[in-house]
Amino acid sequence: MPATPQAANHAPSRLTPDLLYLLERLPRARWQAEAAHGTAGVWLSMHESLRQGQSRLQVLSQQWLDKKVDWMGFRQQTLPLLDAHLGHLHGHHRLEDQHYFPAFRRAAPRMAAGFDLLESDHQRIDESVRALHHLQGQLARANPAEAAAWQCAHEIARAALACGTLLLQHLADEEDLVIPLLALGAREQRAA
Repeated sequence: MPATPQAANHAPSRLTPDLLYLLERLPRARWQAEAAHGTAGVWLSMHESLRQGQSRLQVLSQQWLDKKVDWMGFRQQTLPLLDAHLGHLHGHHRLEDQHYFPAFRRAAPRMAAGFDLLESDHQRIDESVRALHHLQGQLARANPAEAAAWQCAHEIARAALACGTLLLQHLADEEDLVIPLLALGAREQRAA
């Protein structure tokens, strides 16, 4: 299982203490030992994969903005990276919205406001994903001899960086709710 994010990568939670009662029982410091298996471990692996995809996109975006990669290089790397990352992100959120979050609401009704926040994040992230998909299409069709092609690359870079800020906060907050819920639930099932 990948390591949990370091403190520097985990912004302060937007979740109130009353929603984090399970995190108090299973804090992040114990996740490596107690949440490494089962669905909690899979969830953490998925989130690590999303973080890695976002990181690659952000590094490439910053390279473009810093003029360390040319337009053709940016386009060649960005198009498949956006396909993979945005597809993974959309699929993960769809599964959460349609399957996991409704089940979590039934299992832990005290956390409903937290899942409302996460679903609101999904809507905002989906807006960013749609905008990036639109820009991806423009980049794929762009003629590098035209100024619009260069502007499109700038817009993708800025949109990717902005999406990353929300996504990383969302992943951290989601983990604070979901990982203890999954890991403690699995522990209780094993004990029964």
